Amino acid sequence: MFILAIFPHPAEGACNLAPTPGNAVQVCDSGNSGPFTDLSTTSHTLVFPAGGTGTVIGTITYGAEADSIDMGSGRILGNVNQGAGSDTFILSSGEITGEISQGANPDDFVMRGGTLGSLAQGDGLDTFLMTGGTILRAFEDGDRAVMTGGSIGRVDMKLDNNVFELSGGSIINNLVAGFGRDTITVSGGSIGGAISVSGGDDRITVSGGEVRGEIRASFGNDSFEWLNGGYVRSSVLMADGNDIAQLYNLSEYLTSSNPLLDGGPGDDVLTFGNSVVSRPEHYTQWETVNLFNASQLNMAGALTLGDSVSTTGILNIDASSTLRSTSGSVVAFNTSSRATLDNAGTLDLTGNGSSVTDTLTVNGNYYGRAGRLLLQSTLGDETSPSDKLVVSQGTIGGTTSMRVSNVDGLGALTQGNGIEVVQATQGATSEVTAFSLQNSLSAGAYDYYLFKGGATAGSENSWFLRSTVIAPPLPETPPPSEPVPVPVPVPVPEPIPTPLPEPAPEPAPSPSTPPEPTEPTVPPAQPLPTDPIPTPAQLPATTLPVAAIGTPSLPEPIRGATPVPLYRPEVANYAIVPPAAATLALTSLGTFHERQGDQSLLAQSGAAPAGWARVFGSDFKQQWSGTVSPGLDASLKGYQIGHDVYAWSLDGQQTLRVGLFVAPNRLDGKVQGFAGGFHARHTGRIKLHGDSVGAYWTLSSPTASYVDALVMSTRLDGYSRSDRGLRIDTQGHALSLSVEAGHPFVLTRRWVAEPQVQIIHQRIDLDDQHDGISHVGFDSQPYNTGRLGVRFKGRYALAGMPIEPYLRVNLWRNAGGHDTVTFDHTERVRTAHRSTTGSLGGGMVIKVASDTSVYWGADYNRDLNSHDSSGVNASLGVRLAW
Repeated sequence: MFILAIFPHPAEGACNLAPTPGNAVQVCDSGNSGPFTDLSTTSHTLVFPAGGTGTVIGTITYGAEADSIDMGSGRILGNVNQGAGSDTFILSSGEITGEISQGANPDDFVMRGGTLGSLAQGDGLDTFLMTGGTILRAFEDGDRAVMTGGSIGRVDMKLDNNVFELSGGSIINNLVAGFGRDTITVSGGSIGGAISVSGGDDRITVSGGEVRGEIRASFGNDSFEWLNGGYVRSSVLMADGNDIAQLYNLSEYLTSSNPLLDGGPGDDVLTFGNSVVSRPEHYTQWETVNLFNASQLNMAGALTLGDSVSTTGILNIDASSTLRSTSGSVVAFNTSSRATLDNAGTLDLTGNGSSVTDTLTVNGNYYGRAGRLLLQSTLGDETSPSDKLVVSQGTIGGTTSMRVSNVDGLGALTQGNGIEVVQATQGATSEVTAFSLQNSLSAGAYDYYLFKGGATAGSENSWFLRSTVIAPPLPETPPPSEPVPVPVPVPVPEPIPTPLPEPAPEPAPSPSTPPEPTEPTVPPAQPLPTDPIPTPAQLPATTLPVAAIGTPSLPEPIRGATPVPLYRPEVANYAIVPPAAATLALTSLGTFHERQGDQSLLAQSGAAPAGWARVFGSDFKQQWSGTVSPGLDASLKGYQIGHDVYAWSLDGQQTLRVGLFVAPNRLDGKVQGFAGGFHARHTGRIKLHGDSVGAYWTLSSPTASYVDALVMSTRLDGYSRSDRGLRIDTQGHALSLSVEAGHPFVLTRRWVAEPQVQIIHQRIDLDDQHDGISHVGFDSQPYNTGRLGVRFKGRYALAGMPIEPYLRVNLWRNAGGHDTVTFDHTERVRTAHRSTTGSLGGGMVIKVASDTSVYWGADYNRDLNSHDSSGVNASLGVRLAW
């Protein structure tokens, strides 16, 4: 911009304008002047000083020299024609009703206030600065314009490489730039009409303010930038050429103000940077759309790529950006062409609340560059709904990690194809490495894994979540076709002779010719029955399903095999809790001899005659039959302290005693079972603590027969934790009842054989739990255990101490019944009680003093059924008589 220096040599103060020789300065500060023309070949200066009241009535005309007018007051009631020189006009105040025409050559115009009818700067590289005031009609022919305030009716910059910078003020109507490389920048203020640039490689930037009309770029390789702010209220039309549009740092509120951004014909590129965009249908005819720098595209409609010439395009998403979709689609301009979605970022279909029916459709190719796909599914059986990526016609490649959130799914066994999460349709094909499951996915009793391919024809390239390992069925062998029946020929009938008339006497009859035989009519052959043609859904898949990369080892699918359930490891861990609790209580209960030593030690009577204590432990492996066939490899240890409360002598023969005891014990073990499709897989650990209190009633006779009855209550506490860290607390109670009897028979002078029988009844009551995946409920039928055994006992003395060695053999039988673990109140997992175990053991009872006895024993146990179960248990006790 040029700053005009005015040197005060006024020709006169009053406004009486007339031509002057030389470079004179004229001042109009008061009064009136008529029209004024000075075409001399010298430069001219006209000043309307601030505070003046001078008025020119009519037109001011200068010649082709460098003329300047500085108007800080007054009025010009007409036009100003500055001629063809390099002219300057400064308008700070006042009024010009007509037009200022600055003519050819570079001119400068500065407007700080006042009112002007219109301005035409003419040819040459002109400059324009407006900080205030009003141009009522038009500003035309400018080349370099800066506007920070004020108001203009319209702007028409016409030819040359124009620049217009708007940071304040308002253009009431259109801003138009003609041919050339034009640059329009809007950082503030407003444009009420359109921005229109003609042919040339033009650049339009909006970073603030407001543009209410359309932005029209015309043909050429144009650039549109919308940065940081501002409102674009109408369509942006880039027209012909290889155009670029960049939208950076814009909120959804700002981008939604623009109804259309059209790339027009050509190879066009649209880039979003750190911006939030909705309504993809507002962005049309772009061959490349980039979603970069933490941008977000919300899709509920179609994003159409390409134009009538290119027919298609590509959508690129970088690692920091997200495409959200409820029912969006990426399609090509020509429906027979394939669009491409290249994803290094996140495809998020989870933003629609708890909806599990959202989709994103790509009509063409999908390629993942370590991208992510977020879905919501209701994890149940194969009919369960799920969000879905749909790819038609093209190819599915690259790598994409999928993260699935379960919405109200209770888990179930999937049949057939499973829950579809990626649908390949209309001939689309998929690479086996295209997707992986990022998170572990469990519901109810099942783990869900991601598989490429299903069981039926047409599903080979789609992707499914399944809680089973399935394989396509064997193709049906068509029945042998029956031979086509050959029609039986119909025999030709013999011709029947026509009867002759009675011969007349004369003339003699002539022989008659028989008629020719007629062709028999053969009935048409019946059409053969045809088998119905199976529909594609009934045909098996041509390839076997493949688990997604990163999936744990699973059973190999075998065509025609029964589906293999994929129970999660916690199922076996929780199924083992009731039988483990029953085993814990049963070990505390023990047998009469494990607790009391021997009948011969029960000679005391009266109140509190004796006390006893023992420690015990065992190491065992045991497996149970059931849904997941849980097994336990555990150690168990504890102690028991009891005391006779009272003992009665009945008729001097039998002794009856009652007593109380306590028995804390602990079980710690490793769990295995049917998990992840494999049997006997290690699944976790279990720890149980049992605090028992009980009472016993024992009747013994001089012949050493005995009957022992016991009741015991056990408070259970502990936890069961899977290998992947999921756990539940195991809290509850157990009630155990036992009745045992035995009677010795003399074998030799030192040995007796004592048959024994014991019946045990147990009830296990465990509290319901929740492991973060599902509700876990326990329901146990009573455990009814029977024992038949024989104890062979000897009697000796060692150093004056009576010792009684013994051997024993037992058969333990757990009758029918089962435990049920229920997941989310729907899926039931049962474990059978039934087992048969044999045990062989021995021990010794030593009476170390008249009031003190010590006893110990050990047994080896072995399952007698098909289960590989065994164990060793031992007990050491002492009895003291007071």
